[in-house]
Amino acid sequence: MDRASASGAEGDGFESRVCQELSIAILAYFMVLSNMAEKSDSFTPEEGSEEEKLQKFLIFAIRDERFALPSGIIGEVAVLEKVFPLPLVPGYVRGMINRYSIPYALVDISMFLKMEASDAGKVIVLKEEVEKIAFLIDDVIDIAELPPSKLTKIEKETDGFNPSINACFECKNNNVLCLDTEELIESIKKDFEMDVLK
Repeated sequence: MDRASASGAEGDGFESRVCQELSIAILAYFMVLSNMAEKSDSFTPEEGSEEEKLQKFLIFAIRDERFALPSGIIGEVAVLEKVFPLPLVPGYVRGMINRYSIPYALVDISMFLKMEASDAGKVIVLKEEVEKIAFLIDDVIDIAELPPSKLTKIEKETDGFNPSINACFECKNNNVLCLDTEELIESIKKDFEMDVLK
């Protein structure tokens, strides 16, 4: 065998060993992930435990106010890109945005809550199975985990509060208003229907 052939054979052997070691590493990685998933699935918090009671909220800013949504309904937070205008929609609906080829109605929460129009540049996109709606926000502030006992309920008839706000809590010396997702979505749908029927 000449030198070139020997060199080629050695190269082929080296590449083969690298591929084999890489395959083993990838397999081991997925086995670790699988074990982690099994442990996670097998863990069930005891009834009445703190893990069971804690609720997770995403806290975000709109102007000088702090608001929160349950983190479980949020698909992503993204930078606002192109907005496509829509006819026959409420004034607080800025238009439509495209997220991974799925259209979402862009709602200006500031306008919806009877504040001024926002020039914010970020959006909270709800999970598609919840509703195809995205909310215009200034920025994400924090994530809070707290038991229901830390939430102060706000009755719908309370003066000075929008019906879509159902609770509040304190986080790092700031008052945070919780948005009632079901009420919020229902109000938006009703406004859509009214504008279409005009």
